[in-house]
Amino acid sequence: MKNRKIVFIMFISIFAITVMQSYLLAGEPSVLVKKVILNEYSLNTTEDIRERRAKQWEVISPSLNFEIISQRVMGEYWDKCLYEQKSGFVELFTDHLRNSYINKTRPIFGKKIVSLREKRFDDFAKVETTLQVQSGREVSTDFYLFYENGEWKICDLVVEGVSLVNNYHSQIVNTLDRTSYDELMSTIKNKQAERFRSTEGSILVSGQSVEIIE
Repeated sequence: MKNRKIVFIMFISIFAITVMQSYLLAGEPSVLVKKVILNEYSLNTTEDIRERRAKQWEVISPSLNFEIISQRVMGEYWDKCLYEQKSGFVELFTDHLRNSYINKTRPIFGKKIVSLREKRFDDFAKVETTLQVQSGREVSTDFYLFYENGEWKICDLVVEGVSLVNNYHSQIVNTLDRTSYDELMSTIKNKQAERFRSTEGSILVSGQSVEIIE
């Protein structure tokens, strides 16, 4: 009887530890998403807008998996690229995302988290949020994350059903269908130069650019 009691206590203890570990692990994507969203409110609003957003990018960027984002953006063309071409695209596209973020004058994630719910799919996670923007309107914003090398990172952002990755994917693939990799890289560089001269206009190639959140 005594041995049975000991075994039962051990079983309950192991079960409790397992459940707790699963609960903690399941919460990591939500914690990361909250950090990214709340970063928008954390800096002094009296700072220059570009300086403030540059600081925000330094906080947000480590939470993004730029290689997976770049891979999904290029789609079927990714496997056709050489290693040097992949590395070059990841570097240039990361710089493009940074410049696009810094040049936005309005908060991307609104002003308030209304709700947040997390779902897990093995190495992938989806954090569904409802955010309140400056106008008071509530906007659904879903974050997709991938678990790799012991950490979660964001690999896509879907606002009101519009995927950031899919938007860029359609533009990149349309360009590669008509031109070459080198011409694609040249197009992105030219668009970056245009954006440096003026913050108005489209983001990439001809096509509708994504305004993440009003």
